[in-house]
Formats: sequence, structure tokens, C-alpha cells
Amino acid sequence: MKKGIFLLWCITLFGCSGDESAANKRYVLSIALEGAGGGRSAGPNMEEQIDVDTVTAPSPLEAYSKGVQRYAALLMHIQQFPDSIKAVKELNVRDEQGNDIKQSISQKQRDSVIMNFIQFARRSTIPYYERVKDFELKLMTAR
Repeated sequence: MKKGIFLLWCITLFGCSGDESAANKRYVLSIALEGAGGGRSAGPNMEEQIDVDTVTAPSPLEAYSKGVQRYAALLMHIQQFPDSIKAVKELNVRDEQGNDIKQSISQKQRDSVIMNFIQFARRSTIPYYERVKDFELKLMTAR
């Protein structure tokens, strides 16, 4: 009886121990922004800014999806607070080693992520979505 309980306990212990490769990994999202400087004109007073965030995801595709969501949130932020950021330029998603993961995701998959988000945005009541001029075209620049 004791051997049976011990065997059952061992099976449960080994069954519950997770595979590290299936665990979430860390990714760094960085989005280049064109920020407003201190002056009135757009010329030399424009500052390059980088919005950086760290996310966890089970796959590069999921991390890219989170990056697209962050990119869209910044587009909405520009509409609400036009004096803080002038434009969103580029989305980069890097793994823990600093490698750009876009190369590991096909263009078709990246486009699918963006289109799924656009369809979600059309169906939802995201604030400012209707007011962001050319939101969908601007979101496609994340490709």
C-alpha cells in the first residue's frame, strides 16, 4: 500500500513538473516615436524617443501580437494628447538574446495579427478609434 502511494506521488510529481521550453519567455517591445520638442516648428526641435516595455509570451508570434496592441495604444494616445508625441515610427520586438523576432515570423502571419486587431477594433468600442484619422493605415506601418 505504501509503495502504491509513493508510486502515485512520484507519477504526480513528474507529471506536474513543467517543461521549461513551454514556459513563457521575455520579449522587449520598443517603439520609435517622434516626440515634440520645446519649440513651435517641427524641424530641429523634434526629438526621437523610444517607448520600451517588457512582456512575457509563449511564442514570438504572441509577443508580436502584444507589440501590435502597444503600437495601436500609442496611436490612440497621439490622438488624445497630440502635444506629447507627433508620430509613431517603428515597432521592434526582441527576444531575451536581443534578436529581432520579426525575421522568425512570416509576413503572412504578421499581417494576420494586424488584420485580426483591426477587425477587433472595428467591432469594439475602443475610445478614439473613430477619431484617429487613417487608424488602419497607420497600424499597418507596424509590419
